[in-house]
Amino acid sequence: MTKIIEIIYILVLTLLQVFLNPIYWGIIILLYFQYKKIGKMEKKILGINKESNFSRIFSSMINGTLGGILGSLIIILLGVTIQANDFKYIFLLAVVLMLIHPRFICFSYAGGIISLSYLIFGYPKVNVSSVMAIVGILHLIESFLILVDGDSTKIPIYIERNQKIVGGFNMMRFWPIPFIVLLTAGGMINGDGVNMPNWWPLFRPENILFDMNNITFVMIGVIAALGYGDMAISDYPENKVKESARNLSIYSILLIILSVLSTYVYVFKYIAALFGPLVHEGLIQLGRAKEKRGKPKFECPEFGVKILDVMPNEIAEKIGLKSGDIIISVNGNRVNSKDEIQYVLLDYPTYIWIEYIDRNGEYQTKEYMDYNYGIRRLGILTIPRNPIYSFVVKEVESPLIKLKRKFKGK
Repeated sequence: MTKIIEIIYILVLTLLQVFLNPIYWGIIILLYFQYKKIGKMEKKILGINKESNFSRIFSSMINGTLGGILGSLIIILLGVTIQANDFKYIFLLAVVLMLIHPRFICFSYAGGIISLSYLIFGYPKVNVSSVMAIVGILHLIESFLILVDGDSTKIPIYIERNQKIVGGFNMMRFWPIPFIVLLTAGGMINGDGVNMPNWWPLFRPENILFDMNNITFVMIGVIAALGYGDMAISDYPENKVKESARNLSIYSILLIILSVLSTYVYVFKYIAALFGPLVHEGLIQLGRAKEKRGKPKFECPEFGVKILDVMPNEIAEKIGLKSGDIIISVNGNRVNSKDEIQYVLLDYPTYIWIEYIDRNGEYQTKEYMDYNYGIRRLGILTIPRNPIYSFVVKEVESPLIKLKRKFKGK
């Protein structure tokens, strides 16, 4: 138990140094501008921002730090060791791949390609087992963050599906991740340390020319940024993030297992390097295919008014109305559009009762009173029966395609 406390103590001290690194705050600034873009889209659709950009970036920092601590503990437990230059080429390739498509910035693609390049051509020289293990651990952190925080920034959208307008949610979330990696030092060094058991580390450093018993492993703080982007059309956001987190965690665990095996059986280095990018891409394509085949959750009902989203601190939220509920009547008046709801509230009634069918198909009734000011609106976004316009959501384009179109326009 004392040894664990010592490790956590050194880990925390190392991570604290990351927060003093200008690169970390550079990433924070970049993520802030990403949230600013999201906020503009949200305000365009809702007319308000559910949460401030500063609040979103702060919660991302807190959750990202928790994820980084979790990932660091796994790295230490497994003893994933790297050389100082192992990730230099991966970072460069990730930037190049991002120009082809933003989602290719994921380390599973760059890590897999760099590892295969080394295995086939002998260059650049990297520790394939450790590289793919780090990729797996980062995705395991991502699956944890998706589960606990993936749907906290969700924007309601309208899209066209089978010549009809349906609703859904666009989920975008980013996290700065401070975590530690283990570097090998050629012998004992001065300072405090922790003696590890004989079986550790599972990931043996490659090309070590001296006795393993005399190797010192040094914790170094590094920085990464993880992001989650998905659309929930055929399911509710909370269900979608659970499914995404489950699939990604299974992928991550399998990749980590393959990486461990690759330290003992050489052929598994090829298997891990191929598994990383190919299975990750397969998960994305399966998710897209499921969305296209699935029945939309937010279609206009035959009767009543279906709620797409509920505004914060408004009456609908206070009485417990949720996305997917279908309002049938307000104060005994049947309603089939948001305009009809507003007509009932035209005289600012001080008391209302709402009859609705919840997302589980159960009939419910809610009441609300405001004798001081009267009730002016419910604070809901609905699925329009006869839409005049819609927010058509398209996939993010490649920066290279945008640049090519810009030059053609000239």
